[in-house]
Amino acid sequence: AYHQKDVYLTEAIVEETCGAVRQAAKDGKRLFLSFAPYAVHAPIMPNKKYLEHYPDLDPKEAAYATMVETVDHALGALLATLEDEGMLKDTLFVYTSDNGGLSAHGRGGEQHVHNAPLRSGKGSAYEGGVRVPWIVRWPGVVAKGTTSDVPVISHDLYPSLLAAAGVSVPKDHVLDGVDLTPFWQGGDLDREHPLVWHMPHFWGVHGPGIQPYSALRQGSLKLLFFQGDGRIELYDVAQDPGETQDLAPGRPADARRLAQLLAAELLRRKAQAPRIKGGGQPLGVMAALNEMQR
Repeated sequence: AYHQKDVYLTEAIVEETCGAVRQAAKDGKRLFLSFAPYAVHAPIMPNKKYLEHYPDLDPKEAAYATMVETVDHALGALLATLEDEGMLKDTLFVYTSDNGGLSAHGRGGEQHVHNAPLRSGKGSAYEGGVRVPWIVRWPGVVAKGTTSDVPVISHDLYPSLLAAAGVSVPKDHVLDGVDLTPFWQGGDLDREHPLVWHMPHFWGVHGPGIQPYSALRQGSLKLLFFQGDGRIELYDVAQDPGETQDLAPGRPADARRLAQLLAAELLRRKAQAPRIKGGGQPLGVMAALNEMQR
């Protein structure tokens, strides 16, 4: 329907999305909708109708800005459609991302900071790679204007949406996340296990923290284990979100405790280990972690 038409991809996607909302309203059906507008994402292609809004920016930055503005308009159109169909007041709306913004290292541009005050960007073990927006709109449940600094993770979205919809988790599904709906309703967040990130492969882009790694956060402490050289780093990301001060040398007991916990979590989750490309031998992530604990 859009072939050879002068329409921006995000605008085409939201047009189809709004059509799905209208159809659900017409049919009187409940709706689950995953809206992935593609922007802001490479390839970085400007929406020309908005370029004039950014005359003083570098062309690449201006292109990024038009993509952000396009997403803003798309979300506005989606919310307006939900309201027009009388569905907005009964809709749980979650806005998030699967990774942090691309850093200068990943973009091939000047080495300026894009995720300040966070360190590095997409693909990195550092906060610039893993800390993302998480905005929830749920009329009558989440109080307007409230904020929280309690850490959550994308794995929590699946059980939370099931709970909000009144759907039981299938018995054969193993969950890494937790149901956030009691927390959204003003209760405490009961999390049995720490937050864990595990990337046992190379991404193809070079930069700080962009390499095979495993990481764990418990409370405000975050432990990083870089699988190539076995390096461990420890940060208090509440006090030092830019991860500028490695605490591991001065707090060996905390580093050892969290390394043991990370090893246990990787074993519990049957996490894949990186393998040597030549012969396929695993690097032995858990063995390396256990060795470093002695």
